[in-house]
Amino acid sequence: MGNRNEKTLLDVTDLTFSFKTYAGEVQAVRGVSFSLEKGKSLGIVGESGCGKSVTAKSIIGLNPSKPKGLLKKGEIWFDGKDLAKLKEKEMQKIRAQEIRMIFQDPMTSLNPTMTVGKQIVEGILKYGNKTKEEAKKIALDTLAMAGIPSPEQRFKQYPHEFSGGMRQRAMIALAMAVNPKLLIADEPTTALDVTIQAQILDLIKDIQKQYDTSVIMITHDLGVVANIADDIAVMYAGKIMEYGHAEDIFEHPAHPYTWGVLQSIPPEDTSNREPLHPILGTPPDLFNPPAGCPFAARCPYAMKVCSTMYPPAYSQQGENHYASCWLYHKKAVRTVNPITEREVAKHE
Repeated sequence: MGNRNEKTLLDVTDLTFSFKTYAGEVQAVRGVSFSLEKGKSLGIVGESGCGKSVTAKSIIGLNPSKPKGLLKKGEIWFDGKDLAKLKEKEMQKIRAQEIRMIFQDPMTSLNPTMTVGKQIVEGILKYGNKTKEEAKKIALDTLAMAGIPSPEQRFKQYPHEFSGGMRQRAMIALAMAVNPKLLIADEPTTALDVTIQAQILDLIKDIQKQYDTSVIMITHDLGVVANIADDIAVMYAGKIMEYGHAEDIFEHPAHPYTWGVLQSIPPEDTSNREPLHPILGTPPDLFNPPAGCPFAARCPYAMKVCSTMYPPAYSQQGENHYASCWLYHKKAVRTVNPITEREVAKHE
């Protein structure tokens, strides 16, 4: 799934990240690979604890030091540099200028003792060559771009004077003021009501087009990335189960975990009385992850081999569409995809 060429901005190969705790080693991310082209967007989707946020924070070296985080192996090539090998001082410069991240709760990122405008101006001045007057103009323009009314007035206000949606817009303005090459959004709409969620998602989509910025959207909700992501990686228990273009993931999902996620999404038509199909069971213990497919214990299609050997990534009909599942092996039992209602194709 890693694919490095002149269009590639980010290429992650075999990323493996663990946390050392008093109870043992939590194998949070286990051999994740993906790539992202310049100006494109990637959605990383999965339930809580699957490793999606750890993956994103590994890219920019922001995983917490307690419990002790260890990048055990892997390459993270960003615009010609392997971020996995950079020192913290070099990473600080990358985080300040080239890769910006917005989080679920902006209050954890915005300084409550500084005005919003001052925080944006300081971010612009830190590694740039702008004057204070130029930085202020950029800050005001960026606040306006983020949909914040009366930017001159808001520039002088503190984060607590903003509503939740406005704080998230301010966080986006803070991130985009330096025109980064990559924007990572980690569950940016979870704490907001549905109407504000849609506005923030539309804003991120507009930013991607306006600035030609690459975007990684981290979410537990496939619906969130439906209209934003060009590609989607479906994660489970520290691994990528399925990877492909967004339309392929929604129209031709290939992994039983993806089937389960799609079948558990409430329909848009509220008159539809069809019962939802939840995924039964619980995720595996990442202190001692299974040798085979981590979804095997919850999978209604599981075979003996699923518990003992991890499957290879089998290519699907769509371009760059892969699913790691033994159902695509030529010796697997006959299986019908419940979403497409077609028999799964076998591989040699």
